[in-house]
Amino acid sequence: MNFKEKILLFIMIITSLLCFKTFAQKGKVYNDMTLEELLDIDVVVTASKHPEDLFETPLSTTIISKEEISNSGVTSIPEALRLSQGLIVREITPGNYDIHIRGYDDITKNVYLTLSYNTTILVMIDNRIVYSYFSGGTFWETLPVDLIDVERIEVVRGPASALYGPNAVTGVINIITSHANKKGKNITVNSQIGTNEAKNASVNIGYNWDDKTKLSFSGNFTERHRFDTDYFDFIRKGYTSVDSLTMFVSPVKDVNGNEPWTFLEYQEELGAYYNEDLSLRRVGGNIFLTHNFKEGSNFDIAVGAQKSQSQRTGFVNLATPLSQTESESYYFNAKINHNNFSGQFNINTGKDENNYKFNSYKFTNIEGNLEYFKEFKNVSIRPGVNYKFLSYNSPFTYDDGFSFNELNFEFKDEPKKTFSYSAFVLTEWKPISKLRMIGAIRVDKFGFNKNYFTNFEIASTYRINKNNLVRAAYSRASKSPFFFDTYLNSDLTVKYASNATNLDVPVDFTVSGQEDLKYPTITSFEIGWRTKLKTNLTLDFEAFYSKVDNFVNPNAYYDYVTTQEINEAGEPDEILAIHADGSVIFENYDLKANQFGAGFTLNYDFSDNFQAKVFGTYQKTNISGRKDIEIELTDIVFEPNAEGDILTTTLSNRTNPTQWSEEATPSFFGGFSLNYKPNKKWSFNTDAYIYADHEFANYNYYQISNVDNIDDAKVQMDIRTNMILNAKTIYQLNKNMSVNVTAKNILGKHREYGFADNIGSLFLIGIQWKY
Repeated sequence: MNFKEKILLFIMIITSLLCFKTFAQKGKVYNDMTLEELLDIDVVVTASKHPEDLFETPLSTTIISKEEISNSGVTSIPEALRLSQGLIVREITPGNYDIHIRGYDDITKNVYLTLSYNTTILVMIDNRIVYSYFSGGTFWETLPVDLIDVERIEVVRGPASALYGPNAVTGVINIITSHANKKGKNITVNSQIGTNEAKNASVNIGYNWDDKTKLSFSGNFTERHRFDTDYFDFIRKGYTSVDSLTMFVSPVKDVNGNEPWTFLEYQEELGAYYNEDLSLRRVGGNIFLTHNFKEGSNFDIAVGAQKSQSQRTGFVNLATPLSQTESESYYFNAKINHNNFSGQFNINTGKDENNYKFNSYKFTNIEGNLEYFKEFKNVSIRPGVNYKFLSYNSPFTYDDGFSFNELNFEFKDEPKKTFSYSAFVLTEWKPISKLRMIGAIRVDKFGFNKNYFTNFEIASTYRINKNNLVRAAYSRASKSPFFFDTYLNSDLTVKYASNATNLDVPVDFTVSGQEDLKYPTITSFEIGWRTKLKTNLTLDFEAFYSKVDNFVNPNAYYDYVTTQEINEAGEPDEILAIHADGSVIFENYDLKANQFGAGFTLNYDFSDNFQAKVFGTYQKTNISGRKDIEIELTDIVFEPNAEGDILTTTLSNRTNPTQWSEEATPSFFGGFSLNYKPNKKWSFNTDAYIYADHEFANYNYYQISNVDNIDDAKVQMDIRTNMILNAKTIYQLNKNMSVNVTAKNILGKHREYGFADNIGSLFLIGIQWKY
């Protein structure tokens, strides 16, 4: 019996218990708790799909509460994630972030390390997935909600695709919104202005009809400006003004000629101009409606839109890491619960328009799911089904192909469309009151990939007593197929100087995706211990081990064709011509990676007025297999002409153009927060985020022709150990109004993300009015 069969057998056994046997157990642990302890329970829903005590969750889970966010100096949702254990949060340009759970930064991004968006975290807003299936990832600046809408953020660390589908590979971040919590009018207005032209404004207006019906309107606006105006140049290996940039990949203007585009010519042809000062400008609006028919029967409807402009790391702009993107999107989300049934339906549609226009695309995602939950005395079962319709329209995926040389980037009515359907079952069994066992399995099938994506989870908790719980989990999660990897269809003619011949050699590439690939899959095992050392001191500790396989990488295949004269002695003489044809194809790749580490969160309430939290994660990643760049000669063919005076030689090789690095993830990352409220008027908060040394590396793989120029094609940037320290002071003027002063990045200017911007200090003054 193989491992998959064992997993299926386990779930079948657990499910069969529903029909044969149940055990009546009393909640002895909770009976032993005081009223104060019961009122202090934190409720979480993401870890097991139903409300439960955070202390009881089988997975590594953190709640970032509304109060914690309000007290801290954070000014956006991605920045608020710095308050959680296990997350790497880097600011790329002011207000734009790169976020990872536990790491694997370089391992899961294919060849594009300079991409900022993580493709292995599933981000949700009220269980609505916000994810781009074009090339993977979440664009944080395009979220329609802001901090004013957040009730709490739940972070689940570790594979969770068995619960939520592919792409919850390293974890899940679920943003829970809440509105009009008190009866009658609910109005909150926040506003901040600061140095470097920083601005934040948000409003939430709602009404609560006797906790039966709630209606809210919210809006938000954010603006951030850069501290620098230069951009990184991969050829110069340093920063320069936008007018002085060079092309690190130089397409020729005409495939029949050999004159390359210059950056300024390419920029003018595309209209790829930059607002060099602006980093982020975003506006969002939402309407939330909730109605409770009776206990266990309700519906939630949310609609919203956002429009944003940001400087973020680009996809393939051929010049510099940063691109400027304008995004516009609209969503509708409906949830309904009736007795044991729950359903959700949502639509998300919009466009991302890059200043390098061929990087733009339009999209429509439609998703629906239905679940049934049945609970017995000590066993529960939750089966469910899910359906997605996905449509992406990009110049990169048209049938006639996109040319980087001719720049035929006009949008057509030629979107690529696909669907996915899935089924899952989650079972729980409590044979005794202190022991809990969980099994889940999910199978997803995408229309443009022949493979079935099967993910599972087995977890168990044992509550030793009311103050101690141990847990263990074993799980597997995979990424999904993407439109870019599958349908990419483009060509590129470049030239480079040959060291051997001192000639400019033209190279004609076709760059294409491939259907039916397997995608990075993480198998993980973790154990944890939660303990209340004292009534006011808690510790959450976890240790984890994981491994990754099914890597995807674009490999390059070349045919170098040299034409030479043959001298009287019959030996090759003068080179008459040389050129190369090549293809870059997305393929599965022979590589393995594993990671082990440990993390902790320590909460200490010194008194009702003074609270402290310290957290941190240590990890070590190892890579094995074909890790380094390889150039492999695969064939040589000699073809003399009939007269014997000309020799044509064809050398064929394969190049793996990626050198993966274990150093892209810091070995340690964590932070602390301190909150002191001496009286009802004043509140003082300090929070810090810390990360250790790590590095970013980029290879211009279109210029790698032999082992001698690999180092010339590499650019590396080291990110040094840093502490990002913030402070916030709040003064309550009266019952409804407070003022606050926030100092961000007090220790000064630094760089957090490779080849991107310096992040400077920021000082803001704000006001909050609540009614």
